[in-house]
Amino acid sequence: MEKILTMTSQTLAIKAKRLLDKQGIYVRIVRPSPQKTPKGCAFGLQTDARLISYMIYYLEQEKIPFGEVIDL
Repeated sequence: MEKILTMTSQTLAIKAKRLLDKQGIYVRIVRPSPQKTPKGCAFGLQTDARLISYMIYYLEQEKIPFGEVIDL
């Protein structure tokens, strides 16, 4: 199962992807459906659901802001 961690901008999504790639976490930048992102997040990082907690840990360590986790 895959999930999306929402991001507020493309720039933050790219920055987060670069960080996570260095940590060995594969993510893909996607544009989630507007119906699934009521807060208006335009971009997201899609990955395996088992990796979400690791993603959040590394993003918080580097102070990269993110939104919510949504299901596909």
